[in-house]
Amino acid sequence: MTATNDAPDPHTTATATAEERWQHIEDRLAAIEHRVREQSSTAIATLDTCLGRLDALRRDLAHGPWPPQAFPAPADPASLPPQPTRTPAESPTAHARG
Repeated sequence: MTATNDAPDPHTTATATAEERWQHIEDRLAAIEHRVREQSSTAIATLDTCLGRLDALRRDLAHGPWPPQAFPAPADPASLPPQPTRTPAESPTAHARG
């Protein structure tokens, strides 16, 4: 029984067969596998984008005039992963001294 209604949960009652319990476990594992694939695909796409930008910058620096005459436009902030924030009192060397 659950706290929200009087219907028994088929996965926790003694009447659920072993086959039903295993099917529930397999279904959960399939859902987890699907989420992992989605998230890893997103992470790989983000890394590919960043590596492409770095490669373009490397080519510009290697073959362009020196010093550079124009700087590339900044990336769209919405396409970049969030950066960790520091409190105003925290200095960049505080962790190195720690």
